[in-house]
Amino acid sequence: MSSKKVENRMCQNCKKDFVIESDDFGFYKKMNVPMPENCPECRQQLRILHRNFKTLYKRPSSKSGKMLVSMYNPDVPFPVYDILEWWADDWDATSYAMDLDLSVPFIQQLGELFNKVPRFAIMNTKSKNCEYSNMVLRSKNCYLIFGCIESENCAYGHIIWSSTDCIDNLYLFKSELCYECTDCLVSNRLLYSQECEACVDSIGLFDCRGCTNCIGCVGLRQQSYNIFNKKVSQEEYKEFLHTHPITDKKNIDYILNQQRELRKKIPTQAVFGSHNNNVSGDHLYKAHNLQQSFDIKGGENSKYCYTGGDTVEIYDASFSFGNEYCYQILTCGGSSNIVSSHLVFDSSHVYYSQFCYNSKNIFGCISLRNKNYCILNKQYTKEEYEKFVPQIIENLKESGDWGNFFPKWMSPFGYNESIVNEYTPLTKEEALAQGFKWRDDIPSTTGQETIKFENLPTDPALYTDDLMKEVFACEDCQKNYRLISREIGFYKRMKLALPKKCFNCRHQARMNTRNPRILNDVECASCGTIIQTTYPKEKQKIYKIFCEKCYQREIC
Repeated sequence: MSSKKVENRMCQNCKKDFVIESDDFGFYKKMNVPMPENCPECRQQLRILHRNFKTLYKRPSSKSGKMLVSMYNPDVPFPVYDILEWWADDWDATSYAMDLDLSVPFIQQLGELFNKVPRFAIMNTKSKNCEYSNMVLRSKNCYLIFGCIESENCAYGHIIWSSTDCIDNLYLFKSELCYECTDCLVSNRLLYSQECEACVDSIGLFDCRGCTNCIGCVGLRQQSYNIFNKKVSQEEYKEFLHTHPITDKKNIDYILNQQRELRKKIPTQAVFGSHNNNVSGDHLYKAHNLQQSFDIKGGENSKYCYTGGDTVEIYDASFSFGNEYCYQILTCGGSSNIVSSHLVFDSSHVYYSQFCYNSKNIFGCISLRNKNYCILNKQYTKEEYEKFVPQIIENLKESGDWGNFFPKWMSPFGYNESIVNEYTPLTKEEALAQGFKWRDDIPSTTGQETIKFENLPTDPALYTDDLMKEVFACEDCQKNYRLISREIGFYKRMKLALPKKCFNCRHQARMNTRNPRILNDVECASCGTIIQTTYPKEKQKIYKIFCEKCYQREIC
């Protein structure tokens, strides 16, 4: 542990103050990177600017000419391949190699290389029938699912892991037949719920555990047949469902409004998570010494990690799993000693690279597989590589890029194309003023609807695949959308109303229910201790936010 004291800094981007703590100095020294000049939020913003989840295009393969679903607009400068074409052995990314020129800023050379080498259209690995999904691993029959692992027959979701037959969910884990759920796990037939675990056959729950046949409840543990936290008989429960059928949106709104009123009266957990030791952030599970991190399943001795798991000594990681000793990484897995890289898997000692697999000792490379000692995709000897690396680092230091992620201009996405606009939303004017790109031609249609909602069947028994022929208009954004056979069958099976909003608007509504990934001080409503929470100041006035000790005593 370093003996240095806490250092206060001002972010060079947003001008807000941030702190470098004593333990941080040792990490930056170990990784041979300078202390950051920007705050954690701005560093996270820059990283995920380079990740596009769900803005998809139709475009031809640069290799075969066949039409692809792609996360890249047809006008990007680099070639785009179908993922099977990208993995084929009939081409080699080292054929695009560039000679290193230390008289030119390295980051400039890197941008030139990145605009020449093929990338895959979407990341769809070891999956079947998931052509319209992105960032999918070992999954089957998934449609418009983004950030999906080992799931089957799911549609319209973001961060869906080990789940089956689920539609319209956000951060859902090990669940089945769930609909409109956010931050839920190990649940079955759970609808319109948030922050729940091991709940079954329930509707409109918040922060419930082990509950069955409950409606509109908050903070319950191991309960059954409750409506708005009141115990009822099975007959009363059935009667409520009969008089408040969930095929009618008015009844769903009523249930959720009653739940929201209950939340004002019942203690709220300051930080969601469990089985943690010495952590700060939100939605943390089985973590030890994990600081200022969010949506992490398993990790230790790490900081500023966002969506991932199994992290060991990692700072500034987004959407990454199973890594150790890394800094400034995005969408990496099974790797160690990675700095400022994106889409690197099963690799080690990788710097300023992306789309690389099973490689080590590479610097400034793209789309390499099974390579060692490469710079700008050019093969070197071990001695040559070790000679050039310190010189490249000095070059990056001189340009002010060493230790930072890829700059804004290197992202192939507009701000509104990438996932960054969901976590740090900006208007077009704000984005352009801050030097980000913006894309105005994201595919969509309006005015092509073929049917009005009042002419649709309201009885789920009458839903048929004929609905696939119809074009609908979103009641929020007025953009057109369609239904697929799988979701029609799901709505029929679960006795749900047909959605009146497009996928993007439904997704954004779920995102809006989550707190920003920013920690705020708050006084425990029970004991008065100052604690941290993601609830912003305006919500702190509404809810009774408890520290973990008081919450466990009161709720559990």
